Amino acid sequence: MTTYAEPGTRARRRPAPPEPPKPKDPMWAKLCLIIGSVVMVASGAAVALPSVLANWATAQIPKAPLIPPELIGANIDGAINLLMLGMDERSSSSKDLIRADTIIIAHIPKTHDRIFLISLPRDAEVQIPDFKPTNFTGFKDKINAAFAFGARTPQGKPDDSTAGRTLGANLTMQTINNLVPGGLQFNGAAIINFIGFRAVLEAIGGVRLCVDVETKSIHFDTKNKYHSSEVPYNQRRTYKVGCRDFSPGEALDYARQRHFDNGDYTRQRHQQQLLMAIFKKLSSSGTMTDLGKLTDLQKAAKGLLTLDLGTTGPADWVFTLKGLSADKIVMIKTNGGKITPGTIKGNESFSRDSIELLKAVHDDTVLDFLQQHPDWITTEK
Repeated sequence: MTTYAEPGTRARRRPAPPEPPKPKDPMWAKLCLIIGSVVMVASGAAVALPSVLANWATAQIPKAPLIPPELIGANIDGAINLLMLGMDERSSSSKDLIRADTIIIAHIPKTHDRIFLISLPRDAEVQIPDFKPTNFTGFKDKINAAFAFGARTPQGKPDDSTAGRTLGANLTMQTINNLVPGGLQFNGAAIINFIGFRAVLEAIGGVRLCVDVETKSIHFDTKNKYHSSEVPYNQRRTYKVGCRDFSPGEALDYARQRHFDNGDYTRQRHQQQLLMAIFKKLSSSGTMTDLGKLTDLQKAAKGLLTLDLGTTGPADWVFTLKGLSADKIVMIKTNGGKITPGTIKGNESFSRDSIELLKAVHDDTVLDFLQQHPDWITTEK
């Protein structure tokens, strides 16, 4: 518990963030939490069975060297950092560069007793470094452009191959490393295909979500018909405030909407809520004791992500993080959930406190930071 005081007032005690409940030890959920999402969703059952099944569960997941060699963490005995990059499905005819739709750092402290999810604003202004593999000369741009300038050919054309996306992840991590005081190493990384979430959601039969602010879909109309162009405002499917069961398509659509007064921060919160809802559904005995669903999840993971677990194998991840469970996740609002204008119109910037948060990731002092900034914790509604 820390204290603070306004000028001329007595010091008051600032409440510490709430302690997560004691783990219920849901063994099937452990490996899911490694990436802080459903990155290893199919592997969840493996930890309740012989460890060799961890390899079975991840066998079909594409692997790639997403982490630059100089940024690979030595082991997972201490603090653990994982980077998640969410990508949209692309048309084969698309000529646009491939920007990262979502960037999340999952930090697990050396105590291995919780996991912090930190969403980086996609429009945050950063200095992207030079990148020789694609002949890119660095300059200042939005952080999601780092992936774009990595995932391209030396001639400047977008490269949507596994090799191209690997380079995109490399440059994104180098950009983040330069942004963090003291730098940042990564023990694991994943490129997540958001369309692949549909298969996961279908495998578990949808999820229950609590809508915290009325949300309108830009691509689905009131009859639930999809349109490639934006739907007129008064004809858009609307998600009313309140809790209810969402179908797979509804859940994915809801979590991807980003037209709110506070920019991308509400969407960040909704994506974190979707991850939490998936964790909860995975925790139900009806999901992880159903062999058919486990098989469907294993197949879904193949289309969901590309994975790099650094120097550590799946079974060792399971053993190391066996104390984690879904109720140990702490979701954090970068910039305190408020828009911070950048130097270029349309861009944002990382506030001074946000840079301190990233330094806390490097120092493994995130909990201390949250004791000073309890309002940065996203509360589940």
